Amino acid sequence: MRKRVFVLILAVMIAISIGACGNSTENTGTTESGEKVEGKTEENRALETSETEQDGEVSVDVEQTDGDSITLRYAYWGSTYENEAMQNIAAKYEEENPNVTIECIYIPNADYTTKMTAMVASGDEPDIANLFPSDFIGWADEGRFVNLYEMIEKDERYEVEDFIPNCFFETSDGYAGGRSIANELLQLYYNKDLFDEYGVEYLPASPDEALAWDQFVEVCQRLTIDENGNNALSPDFNPDRIVTYGFDFDKNNMTWGAFVYQNGGSILSEDGTEFQMTDPKTVDALQKISDLINVYHVSPDPLTSSGSNMSVTSSLQSKQVAIICDGTWTNLDLGSIDINYDVACLPDMSGIPCFETTASACVIFNTCENVDVAWDFMMYLADPANALDLYSSGLWMPIMQEWYEDEGLLNSWASPESTSHTDGFYDSAVRYTDYEYRLAPESCIVGWSKLDAVIESALDKKTAEEAMNEIKPTVDGMVSGFINFK
Repeated sequence: MRKRVFVLILAVMIAISIGACGNSTENTGTTESGEKVEGKTEENRALETSETEQDGEVSVDVEQTDGDSITLRYAYWGSTYENEAMQNIAAKYEEENPNVTIECIYIPNADYTTKMTAMVASGDEPDIANLFPSDFIGWADEGRFVNLYEMIEKDERYEVEDFIPNCFFETSDGYAGGRSIANELLQLYYNKDLFDEYGVEYLPASPDEALAWDQFVEVCQRLTIDENGNNALSPDFNPDRIVTYGFDFDKNNMTWGAFVYQNGGSILSEDGTEFQMTDPKTVDALQKISDLINVYHVSPDPLTSSGSNMSVTSSLQSKQVAIICDGTWTNLDLGSIDINYDVACLPDMSGIPCFETTASACVIFNTCENVDVAWDFMMYLADPANALDLYSSGLWMPIMQEWYEDEGLLNSWASPESTSHTDGFYDSAVRYTDYEYRLAPESCIVGWSKLDAVIESALDKKTAEEAMNEIKPTVDGMVSGFINFK
């Protein structure tokens, strides 16, 4: 998770969009596991909590009582399908906890930062909120969040080791201001009907069987069709009159980052002190993506994409596009509409598969008057046992390790036989920790939005290499390192 003539958008977003990080550096992730603490039954879930001192430490007693009515305000973004899913889960929690009301505050993605900033500035912040990493960092520095490590310590149901790597946003040693909302990856999604119509073999799901880059380009060419029915391989193909594109993607850092990582590139040096998108591997990946638009004409330029007024998922359904690159949350939207689709891995660009994961923060503001209940609802969302629909519907992947390791639990949210997930999803996403994986630039680089703005404004009609070299001195002076994760 670009150049105008594309180079502009390519480089632009590309530049800013591709980075790599993990923990405090661009590490390759490894699976972490620990002994699972047996959870409490739903009857014992917290409706009201009390704090007591034990051996000099604060502990929480979780009991089901008919206490005073409690209202928690929860802010989040997402598609209309995501909003519906969140409201359903909030209603389920309310049924199980009659004295708690969850006030869902849905804010569209584009307006989220502006509205959340206004709420915080006016002292009207919600109790719980999902935050973009760039927003999280600023408010974490102001000390606005509850320390989630302390909440885990007080809750006998969980330990830090129960969660996947890169789950907790650490603002200092022993202090986690947020946890990842969910586990999410970047993948390819394709319209199987278009593949059938043009006689193209379905895309592989397993990274071990991924197409080489040249093969991927050819598939996109065969699926890019002009108004006369010619594909992009035909000498009669008209690139100015395309009715179906082979490939499209949201022009943001998550998409660019996924391809940069696949090519072995990065955005910052390992110690987080230097802008490194001038690296040949990064430049090569950016140029390859740019060439899909400007050389092969298999992907629409940014103006064409924005002018269609369609999301990439809608374009996939309407057959304006055959393949898209997007996050795992796309499974929810695609599963909610009439489309014959499947999921595939990204093409092989370096010989070493590398997944891009994302992490946005879920936080409890320290102005919350019912912190323990807020924590209980936060963890209710995180535990698929309580909110299975959020996971089996395709919106999220679990952040709790045992839901990948236990076959029964894994099948309950990911099996194509019992959930809305496809065969390809199971093969291309579930075992991502068997390979290298890195966090998207916006998820792990401090001040990413500022770097992004500078890079974009500096890019015009240049090749990826020219653009990266030109902006390096400026961006080097702005680099502030990585966000720490655990």
